[in-house]
Amino acid sequence: MRIVIIDREPEFLSPLVSELEHKRFEVSIVENIPAALAFIKTKSIQFLVADSSVLVDHSLGSEVLRQYPLTRLIVLASHPSLLGMIESIGRGITDYLPREPESFGELVDTIQDERARLSRWQHALLSPLFAKKG
Repeated sequence: MRIVIIDREPEFLSPLVSELEHKRFEVSIVENIPAALAFIKTKSIQFLVADSSVLVDHSLGSEVLRQYPLTRLIVLASHPSLLGMIESIGRGITDYLPREPESFGELVDTIQDERARLSRWQHALLSPLFAKKG
């Protein structure tokens, strides 16, 4: 599964990226919105992780969902707030976490849970197609 992370400080997120890659996710970090838009034009993504200013204020989340409706949008909020969380949910954000190393474990768990859920759906949808007809 492909994860794109947008962040101006990629070195801050290197422990998160290492953990996700260890869990066999394909992770790409881009530093700005134009780079993210260029990336999604060439490859599908299952997760987009970014600051709320990127996903909410610049409507990047809406653009991603227009191209890939099943993509999970995850905010790493520099300054988490209840109002920010409510606004994010209204824009299609699926998860809202603080942008701090202590929340990286929760983010990894969230992404792994979603991968497991999607695998169960794929199995349920595809199994009847490949079942032997008696």
